[in-house]
Formats: sequence, structure tokens, C-alpha cells
Amino acid sequence: MYNLQQRVNNVFSFAVSVIGTVLAVIALISAITGYGSVTNSISVHPDNVKIVTRRYGPENTDYRNSKSEFARLSFDVDADFTPMFNWNTKQVFVTVVAEYQSKNFDRNSVVIWDKIVTSKDKAHLKLRNVRNKYALIDVSQQWNYEKANLTLHWDVTPYVGILQAGQSFTSTGFILPPFSAQ
Repeated sequence: MYNLQQRVNNVFSFAVSVIGTVLAVIALISAITGYGSVTNSISVHPDNVKIVTRRYGPENTDYRNSKSEFARLSFDVDADFTPMFNWNTKQVFVTVVAEYQSKNFDRNSVVIWDKIVTSKDKAHLKLRNVRNKYALIDVSQQWNYEKANLTLHWDVTPYVGILQAGQSFTSTGFILPPFSAQ
């Protein structure tokens, strides 16, 4: 009546249905229980904000002759992500975002630093005088006393389920002065 191909197909379909149901239940439990709360603080020392100027783009091309002002700064991060690690957490992706307003644009957000936390043992970040990893440059290529804020953002990557994100509610403000040749 039933041949071998039909029997293998039935067993395979049943196994895939069971595995899909188990994964859906795991994703639902993770979404309901959440990942806990984070205690964090981030601070910038105003004397650690420096504006430097250099040519934008590769040195051997001549498509843009103007110089751009880059903001170099150092900041402190103290954040504890250990409550976010549970049986379904694969990693936590942490970023520091600089947000400011300029004359031309109301909202500017630039990622200046990031880190991937892969285990609960390394989840408590207590970093001092961290320099920005990525360039902080404005579209206008000049800083003119813009007030900027640093905010800590994180994304929890689960083994199974949807990505969950959050950010710190307190941000640290500082001023981006114009370049002054010394």
C-alpha cells in the first residue's frame, strides 16, 4: 500500500513540524520573559574632545580637495549586561551613538564605537578613556559649537527568536567646537 518514499516523507514532515513547533515555543517564551534590564552610565570629559582636520578620502585620488574636521574624543562606559544573558542569548551588540543637531539637519546620529559581548563573563563593561573607533564627521565638513549627546544602544541576538534592542535613557552632552590651528 505505502511505499518507502511515502513513509520517509511522512516521518520527515512530522519531524519538521515538531522542530518548528518547539522553536516557535522557545521564541515565544523569550519574547514574553524578556532579557532583563541594564544598569549603565556613559560620560565624556569636555577636555577630551579634540577637533582635528585632514583630507577626506583616499590620498591618491583628487575628487575632493577640501579638508574635513573630524572629532576625536574619549569617553567612559560603565554598563552591566549580565542580566541579558540567559539560556537563549547568543550575543549582545553594544554601540555608542553620537547625536547632534546642525543648521542643515535636525537629527544626526553617528555610531562612534561598538563591541560584541559574547559571554556572561565579559558582560560587565567598565571602560575608561575609550577613543572613538569610527570617524565623527559632519556632512558640512565643519564643526561649529554643535551640542552632541552620547547614548548607549544594545541589540540582544538570541539563538532562536526575534532581535530585541534597547538604549540608555541618560545621555552625556558635550560641545563640538570649531577647529582652531594651534
